[in-house]
Amino acid sequence: MKDWRVATVDKVARGVLWCARFVKAWLPRTLGGVSAFLLVLWGLTSPHQWSAGGLTIGISGVVVAVLAFFAEMIVQRPSYMKLSQLREEADRKALAKTEALENALRIMLVRLAEYCGLTGQSDRLSVYYFHDDEFVMVARHAKNPRLAKRGRVRYPAGQGVIGKAWEEDHGQALVKIAGGNGSWNREARKQNFTDAEIAKLTMRSVGLGGYRLEVDNRSVGVLIIESTTPGRILQEHLDKIAGSYIVVAIAELVAAFALMTPGGETLIAENEKRDAERKAAEKGKAKDKWQTVVPLAPPSK
Repeated sequence: MKDWRVATVDKVARGVLWCARFVKAWLPRTLGGVSAFLLVLWGLTSPHQWSAGGLTIGISGVVVAVLAFFAEMIVQRPSYMKLSQLREEADRKALAKTEALENALRIMLVRLAEYCGLTGQSDRLSVYYFHDDEFVMVARHAKNPRLAKRGRVRYPAGQGVIGKAWEEDHGQALVKIAGGNGSWNREARKQNFTDAEIAKLTMRSVGLGGYRLEVDNRSVGVLIIESTTPGRILQEHLDKIAGSYIVVAIAELVAAFALMTPGGETLIAENEKRDAERKAAEKGKAKDKWQTVVPLAPPSK
């Protein structure tokens, strides 16, 4: 008996909650729609708008409009304006958090560069997060402002020293490229870069090193060191990185918060847009599949 009473009270409470939500969401809109309908109906009663019946309809429309206004002010709490303000405030806080995460990773890259002795004007360090068969940049550091700019922020899994370090059993890759344009382009093609992609690269590094980031025996990304100075990037730099606790902290941050950085949020937005376009295309194909076929009329004799 007790369980039956509890179930009944629960159903009643759910019903009351549903009614309250319905009233809050639809009462102002419903009253506004009824008001518009009555005022349109009053306009259609011309030339009898000022007769007893016409005045009744017109006054009713105005009264319902006033009720809709007060319902919007009283029932709709918080108001749409307040919700908009809360959304803007949440966006600002989220942006501040993502920038803080990126700054934390950048500071760690600064300390790592100092530890490895890669603090020259031609040196650069970048961190990439692996997601959906591609690498997405989440942080970068270079003393030279020109090299610190974000160029291409996404790379496919099988391209460049990033993909090479990712695939190696020991998680490291060291690549040296000759400085001439012709030989540099040929080596870049061997790294699966197209001519169009080569033309867009802003930094023509002649030495690159890649180190795979791992957390709990799980690969999460790649750390890239590079320089435009010949002979600058050496195996000893990768050995220092492998023994550094700074890299352990970087890997932990990348594993936990990569998608909360500006690069990660951009990736999510692009994926959502791509999924929406794919669903729209599939929906269009489904409609085309079931198009009405009009039978041909038999030829006239």
